[in-house]
Amino acid sequence: MIVAIAAYIAGFGLAWGPVITHGFPWTLALLICPGVWIAAVTRGRGAALAPGLYAVVAVAVWAAMVEAFLPALGAVVLALVAWDAAGLELWMRKAEEAPDRPQIWRAMLLRSSGLAAAGALVALLFHQLELSLPFWGLVGLLVAAWVALAMLHRRSARHDHTSPSHTGADRKDSP
Repeated sequence: MIVAIAAYIAGFGLAWGPVITHGFPWTLALLICPGVWIAAVTRGRGAALAPGLYAVVAVAVWAAMVEAFLPALGAVVLALVAWDAAGLELWMRKAEEAPDRPQIWRAMLLRSSGLAAAGALVALLFHQLELSLPFWGLVGLLVAAWVALAMLHRRSARHDHTSPSHTGADRKDSP
C-alpha cells in the first residue's frame, strides 16, 4: 500500500504545484482529495480508486491549462501507477491464497510502470506535433476515442465474467 500512497501523493503534488503557484489560493481545499483517498484505500474501500484517479487527472488538466504540461503528464503517470498498485493491494487482501506475493508485486510494478512510461512517451510525441484540426474534426476524434474505450471496456468486462468451466448458457443476456 505504501507504493500506491507514495505514487498518489507525488502525482497529486506534481499537478497541484503549478496550479497553486498561479495564484489560486482556494486550491488549498483540494488537499482534502489525497487525505480522503488515502483513508478510503487503507480501509479497503475499492470504490475510492476511480474517484481518486479522476481527481488527480482533473487537477493535472488544470495544470496543463496553466502551461505546465510536463508536471501534468507526470501526475497522470503516477496516478495510474497508484491506481493500479492500490487495486492490486485491495485484491490481494481479499484473495485467500496468493502463491507468491512478491513476484506478483514485481510483475505489476513492471507492467504498470512500462505502460505508464509508454503512454507518457506517446503523449510527449503528440505534444510536439502541431496539428490544426477544425472543431468538428476534434469532436469526431473525441467521439471515436470514447467509442473505442467503451468497446474495450465492454470486451474486458465480458472476458472477466467468463471462465473455462462456465459456458454462460444460464445467462439470459448472452447472445
